[in-house]
Amino acid sequence: MASYRTRLERDLDGWIGQGLVPAENRAAILEQVGEARRLDAATALGIVGGVLAGVAVIALVAANWSDIPRIARFATILAAFLGVAGGGAWASARGRPIVSQVCLVVAALVFAAAIGLTGQIFDIAGDPQAALRGAGLAAALLAVAGGSPWAAALALVFVGLGETAGFRLFDGGGPPWPWWMTLSAAAGAALALRWRSQPLAHAAGVATSVAVVELFIRIVATFEKGLGPMLAVAVAAVGLTAGGRWARERFAPAAGALYGWWAWAALGSVGAAVSELSRMSGLAPGMQGVPTSMAMLAVSGAVVALGRVDRHGGVTAVGVLGLLGSGASLLMSLGVGLMTSAAVFAGAALLALAGALALRGRTRA
Repeated sequence: MASYRTRLERDLDGWIGQGLVPAENRAAILEQVGEARRLDAATALGIVGGVLAGVAVIALVAANWSDIPRIARFATILAAFLGVAGGGAWASARGRPIVSQVCLVVAALVFAAAIGLTGQIFDIAGDPQAALRGAGLAAALLAVAGGSPWAAALALVFVGLGETAGFRLFDGGGPPWPWWMTLSAAAGAALALRWRSQPLAHAAGVATSVAVVELFIRIVATFEKGLGPMLAVAVAAVGLTAGGRWARERFAPAAGALYGWWAWAALGSVGAAVSELSRMSGLAPGMQGVPTSMAMLAVSGAVVALGRVDRHGGVTAVGVLGLLGSGASLLMSLGVGLMTSAAVFAGAALLALAGALALRGRTRA
């Protein structure tokens, strides 16, 4: 989705062409809007270099860990953490947000390393899941204290790794209820909207998708008839998507990114609920996929239309892939062979290309 300034520039050009706005007012109007700072190549390389330098220091200390006295170990880690965190505060106070963000990310990495290197102090050395969650919590606190979307995204990464460490699909009937992932995704989305951070919004959107997948796996493993919980998750996901769509103009570009990711979660949730409804319908096992595929074809088509109305490429992509997946599932449920399926998809592709060329020719005319 284009930024507000980009849309305004396009609209101003049209208004000037129609004589609605004097051309000499264009620059003054755009100055009132301003423009978010863009990272140039030098700044991007500096960010990567700063983070890698912090990782290198951590690796250097870890490599010589056994040769350092116990008290010196703790003092080294503590000094590194306080030094980098203090550097972030110093940079923030002097109006250097990028330096501050890099320092806070490195501080979060130092804390994560401290948990691993001094596990006996924290008494969690034998629990990787708790260690990763603790690192995520520390990164989240640093993010809130320093107003750092980068540290908040790193917190979501640590929490996600903690969820992976506790994921035992074939040992115990599935993962635990993803409370950590769910709460972290919600907090990340709220901070992304508050800070209008698109990268953090993408991280929160991925975290939401992971939480939804874990929820459905756990529902399937826990409930013999999980239609009720599945419908609840689907309604929540659709509600999130509607909220992201409503907020995308006010909190652009963060809400636009969340809108796209939440559309993935909503379509998948609705598909899982419809599939469970078909399974409970009493139809023959070989025909249960037919109503599911037909329903998802309709839902995916509606998502495509919604994406085109909102001019949101991510939502449109969700609907298109849903159409492809539903069409393939319908053909398989009907027992159509691979060669026939290939011919059907090829014909649909030719029709779509012909329609696109016709529409483009009409637009140029």
